[in-house]
Amino acid sequence: MRKLLLSTTICLFLAAAAMLAGCSNDVYTGQHDQNKAPEVWLSSGPVEGDTTGYQVHFYWSGWDSDGEIKHFEFVRSDGDPIGFNPDDLEGTWSVTMAHDSVFHIPANENPRPWEENERNEMYTKYDKTHTFFIRAVDLEGKKSKAAYRSFTAWTLAPEITIDRPIGTSRTYSTVITFGWSGIDPIDSRQNTQDPDSIRYLHTVIKDIADENSQPDPLFDIIGELNRNPEVFEDLWKPWIAYRAEEDAGRVTIIPGEGDELLEISIRYIFAVMAKDDAGAVTAVFDKDKNVREFLVSFKSGPLLTVSEPSLGSFRFLGPNMNYIQSDLPPGVPLNFNWKATAEEYGGEIRTFRYGWDIQQLDDPSQWDVIASPYNKTAAVKTYHSGIHQFLVEVVDNGGKITYGKIEITIIPFSMERNLLWVDDYALGEYIPTMFNPSEEAHDAFWEDICSRTPDFQPDRDVCDIVEDGFPEMRHVGHYANIIWTYNTSEFTAWKNVIEYTPESMVGMGTRLAINYLSIFLAKGGHLLSSGRADRAGGLYDAFKAPPLLPASFKFDMAGTTSEDTSGVFSMPYKDYCVSVVDKVSAQFHSGEDMVPNVGRFITRDALRLMVKEIDDGENSGDGGIEDYPGFPDTLEMDDMVTCPTCFFNLQRPSPGGFTYVEVYDPQYWLDFKFIPSSLNCFKPMYRMRSRSSLSPVNFQTIALIITKYRKGFEADIEAGKPVTIIPADSFHFGFPLWFFDHDKVYQIMDEIFAEWQILDE
Repeated sequence: MRKLLLSTTICLFLAAAAMLAGCSNDVYTGQHDQNKAPEVWLSSGPVEGDTTGYQVHFYWSGWDSDGEIKHFEFVRSDGDPIGFNPDDLEGTWSVTMAHDSVFHIPANENPRPWEENERNEMYTKYDKTHTFFIRAVDLEGKKSKAAYRSFTAWTLAPEITIDRPIGTSRTYSTVITFGWSGIDPIDSRQNTQDPDSIRYLHTVIKDIADENSQPDPLFDIIGELNRNPEVFEDLWKPWIAYRAEEDAGRVTIIPGEGDELLEISIRYIFAVMAKDDAGAVTAVFDKDKNVREFLVSFKSGPLLTVSEPSLGSFRFLGPNMNYIQSDLPPGVPLNFNWKATAEEYGGEIRTFRYGWDIQQLDDPSQWDVIASPYNKTAAVKTYHSGIHQFLVEVVDNGGKITYGKIEITIIPFSMERNLLWVDDYALGEYIPTMFNPSEEAHDAFWEDICSRTPDFQPDRDVCDIVEDGFPEMRHVGHYANIIWTYNTSEFTAWKNVIEYTPESMVGMGTRLAINYLSIFLAKGGHLLSSGRADRAGGLYDAFKAPPLLPASFKFDMAGTTSEDTSGVFSMPYKDYCVSVVDKVSAQFHSGEDMVPNVGRFITRDALRLMVKEIDDGENSGDGGIEDYPGFPDTLEMDDMVTCPTCFFNLQRPSPGGFTYVEVYDPQYWLDFKFIPSSLNCFKPMYRMRSRSSLSPVNFQTIALIITKYRKGFEADIEAGKPVTIIPADSFHFGFPLWFFDHDKVYQIMDEIFAEWQILDE
């Protein structure tokens, strides 16, 4: 038989709270025997002896045969009054005029694993038995016999997950920011709310005695915390509301005010537990959830990432001042920005500051700004000569410092010569099936084209990558115009120059290759790029990690699951204005990742011919194809590569057309991925006609006119600014021009050289 436990505190409740009028007093002073007692009954609520949730809704009513009921009185008691006369109940009764109310009942006893947990998650079930009493009081103060109902309330305990410091490292600094998130499953994992409150503890593990009262640095403190939680009761901080102001219920800094400093090379424990509004508390402690065992160690400093659109991104760690060196032509605006994190070792960033050519670090006047957490960008700086050092300082809340230093050397960039051809297309001997030209034929084709410009000297103005190696920025800086032909090898100079490293993939101290072609365009140089682009090659080479195609430069540069969109600073997006790249021959998306009912097959996608972009007049005056009426309307493969025995003969079953093709901003993919329409500066030059009109790349862009920088320099001239270069377009062909009708290619090149004002007429 269970013994009745009388509670000295009333329950918390919701709906009835506004109707409480205080505790009752017997106001009747006459003769009680002339007045009949009223009656009361519970009309709804938990079934007697049933188990229910801790939010309990009771309904009651009453009757007074010789008068009226003035009010009701109720009380909740712990336990089940079996064998007890409820008329003998004493305690504090609460008054209400209502006929129902929802009560929040404590459920904070008998912790045990939840038996309905199918996923074997760490849910702890609590319950507690209660008895609810209700009685009626008439106008003369006479009380009815109490009605009552016994029941057991239950709930699931809240859970806490420590999510700061991030990462898997358990070696932290001497000042640590811990953060956590909590969830309170009321009666299932689908029905949840925030915990009511939390508390935490932290201590040195070796100071906790084991069961033999002997200090032990290898003591299983988490196991002991689960087996004998009462031993640790004095170590817990006071309970604080989970939604306390300034995130005090979800974040704390160790050591706090009044705490001892953390010691180097010492093992500590930090644990968090939560309590819900039914009084149930976290009962399970787990190293992967709400407990961190950690070692305090010396830390070098925050991880600092410094970025600049022309130079790329660089990472620095600690105060050792290892610096990055980079060459730049004069007059390039430098736009540095940075970010830093100390979360991996539990720190928080406190301040940033930056400066140029600082000689004395402890002299505040030499820094461009005062230290502040909001300094994350530098004012634009432009240099025309000399060597200059840019320095960023970041300090965490433990006083750890990291410096990021980049040294810029301004090099000559005269652009006095007419034309450089970079031969990055390594070839061999004659191939009968003509799937590639011979080295001799390819060289003769391009030297013939380049010779149409005055003062072109093959022994000076051709850079053969195989023989001469990668061209340096100083070499490129001699020329106003460049033709760059490339192959698909990962060892091409083209890939080495345009490959872009997203911010999230930058390694600490990485020495990145500077994309001097992007700088060359920004300085007013003119570029024609063309080459083999099946699988690798072309603008696809900007990807550091090869993606499935089609691929977005903005969203896929760092992988499809990354939130890093720094690919907008890559050359294809920033300079060529291309959002998405695709190919005829590649590793493509499939299944749910591909547009429904769209398959990719070479026999369907292979190119038959190209058609010139149509000038529809809508963008008249905006530049692009309207400026080149002399371009041929169609561009077909040359007869020498479509012979009956040739690889690209259109009658062959496979490929039955040309496959060394790269496609830009295919509409079917922009629509499928909800990518905004092409950038305003995206200017198609030629579109492909595929072997089948059912191909998703049929009539998509494969050659571009690059107008971005020409328009910028023309705007400078109009504004009266000094400009020393010829504003002109650049051009990109997503295929090797050698394979196509040579007479028409010469016609195109004459138009381009005329645009560049280097055509020898």
